[in-house]
Amino acid sequence: MNPPSELPDAVSSADEPAAASSAPAVHGAPTEGMCCLCTMEEITAEDQNYVEYQSHPSLCWKPARYELCVVEELLRTQFRDWLDRVRKSDCRAEMRRLLAAGPPSFLEDAHGFPLDEGDERVVRLWYARDGEEVGARLVGAPEGEERRKLWDS
Repeated sequence: MNPPSELPDAVSSADEPAAASSAPAVHGAPTEGMCCLCTMEEITAEDQNYVEYQSHPSLCWKPARYELCVVEELLRTQFRDWLDRVRKSDCRAEMRRLLAAGPPSFLEDAHGFPLDEGDERVVRLWYARDGEEVGARLVGAPEGEERRKLWDS
């Protein structure tokens, strides 16, 4: 299968959007009864497991549907899992889907981080536990020329 002329999600860290303005973002809090779609654990202010995500290009912040530990696990494992599946797959349909999508660069999950129409990817995360905003680039995901080399190999 030939790679597409434009690699999906091919951006460098320099392409990650900065805050929409110099004013600090206003973040929310978990709603009463909110629970993680993965673990079914409650998401509460007391547990400090609430996360918000920002999508591009709208730069809107929305509550993640997963708790903090699930979000961090996805950041650590999504790229590695994609590589493992490409290396081990013996199913042509699965391989076609994996290669069509290309190497993932940013956190993605349609259930935990649904995107509004027109948005392309999750670019930032906000953790209620410490009030920090962090990038949503996957651990180990190559950028730029390194990503292209992986795609071509």
